[in-house]
Amino acid sequence: MLKYSVCFRQPEDIASFVNATSQFDGDIDLVSGRVIVDAKSVMGVAAISKLDSLQMVVHTDDCPELLEKVAPMLV
Repeated sequence: MLKYSVCFRQPEDIASFVNATSQFDGDIDLVSGRVIVDAKSVMGVAAISKLDSLQMVVHTDDCPELLEKVAPMLV
């Protein structure tokens, strides 16, 4: 399991993020405190996008293509 800090600077970032995570076969969550949503869900990501300390949790250790696609949103 890998964790990365995420920040959405523009509304378009949310769509790009969800598009990138949806193309990945593994499970990915977006976490802020006790709130956890599926990172492949536009509604879920939009709902917590303004919360503090967002972390993307990837439930695999092999995801270089995913990281390349979401790099602009990583802190």
